[in-house]
Amino acid sequence: MGGAASRGVERVVPLEEAERRARLALAALGLRPELTAHRRDGVEPTAWSCRLVGAGGETAPAGIGMGKGGDQEARVGALFEALEHHLTGPASLRPDRIVLCPGRELAAGPLADDATAPLLAALGPLACHPYAPTAGRGGTAAALPLPLFLSSPWYVDDPEARAAAGDPCDYTHLARYSSNSGSAIGVTEPEALLHALNEAVERDAFSLLLVHAFLRPGGFAPPVVDPATLPARLARAHRRAEHLTGGPVHLLDITTDLGVPTYMAYAPPTPHHPHRRGAGTSLSPRYAAWRALAEFVQGVLARPEARERAVLDGLAAHPALLACGRFDLTRHLARARPIPFPPAEEPPGPPAAQLRRLTRLLTAAGHPPYHRVTAALPGGITAVHAHVLGLERFMLVTDGMLVLPGARARRVDPRLPDRAAHWS
Repeated sequence: MGGAASRGVERVVPLEEAERRARLALAALGLRPELTAHRRDGVEPTAWSCRLVGAGGETAPAGIGMGKGGDQEARVGALFEALEHHLTGPASLRPDRIVLCPGRELAAGPLADDATAPLLAALGPLACHPYAPTAGRGGTAAALPLPLFLSSPWYVDDPEARAAAGDPCDYTHLARYSSNSGSAIGVTEPEALLHALNEAVERDAFSLLLVHAFLRPGGFAPPVVDPATLPARLARAHRRAEHLTGGPVHLLDITTDLGVPTYMAYAPPTPHHPHRRGAGTSLSPRYAAWRALAEFVQGVLARPEARERAVLDGLAAHPALLACGRFDLTRHLARARPIPFPPAEEPPGPPAAQLRRLTRLLTAAGHPPYHRVTAALPGGITAVHAHVLGLERFMLVTDGMLVLPGARARRVDPRLPDRAAHWS
């Protein structure tokens, strides 16, 4: 949720009203929130967590969330993320909406550029959900069936859910590509969709950063923001991040050819802890950078112990992919290009206007967005999942998943192989 200077950047209503609506929605679901502050020292950004609890004290399915930013925005953000995870988790399964589509047809059609296409091409039917074209694109695009597993990691691990959907597919090799990236919630559908599309762009940018840094030959010099050029609020957040980690934190500009401002706050690994990172995307560069720094701080506060983010054993046979998983930019930062932070900006407009602009940008770049509504609750609260055709999800490699980039990354460098064996 937005903080004092950015509170209205991507929100339709003030934080107080957003929280009121979220609590009404939870009451209608028979749930209550348990909220925990991870640090309340009066310094922002900070972090909160939330657990959604049923009448018997049990945790609601997938009902866990984190929030970041100023104290109030972090608390309300945690509430919304827990609700989002619940509404896009097992509770969202609607067997009556499922259609079975042959994998080979998906690989030859809407998912031709996706990293999963070679796997899908060898498969028969699998569960899909209709996705509507996102408003603002223009034209009369038809709905697309897209595989449920792409957006629902819980689904591939739930045989009862697959049976309820009548899904005969064996997800042994596809499961590693499953991610809830692109899931979001808002007090209106346009607000939720704006968050979902920004997240898809952010994950694509992170994926391409990995490709540039570790898979392409030659040196890579990441553009790093000069901290001396940061506006006051961002400078304070940057100092907060460095204070909490006890070392340098680099604010990387990882904006891609899509032109949507995207930043990553990053600290390289040390002998005592793995790398730390936080990322943010917004049509507002200041809000994108704020989200990156706030997410970085959230990660530090939520995981103060020095432990690995992911087990990377599955990448050990593929050194280049293992390097992606470790995400150690130390040698790249040695030749980093310092850049100034952009000057003051015009407000990007209300969320509905931002959604139209972002949708047009993606469509013009050849990556049309589609979405499905997973839940619509009292007060207008809406949970969605968005899929932007052709955008990368290779960032899953940092979770230890043996995944490969898709066609978009190979267009960045046509020499990239499409088989993991070539990186062994």
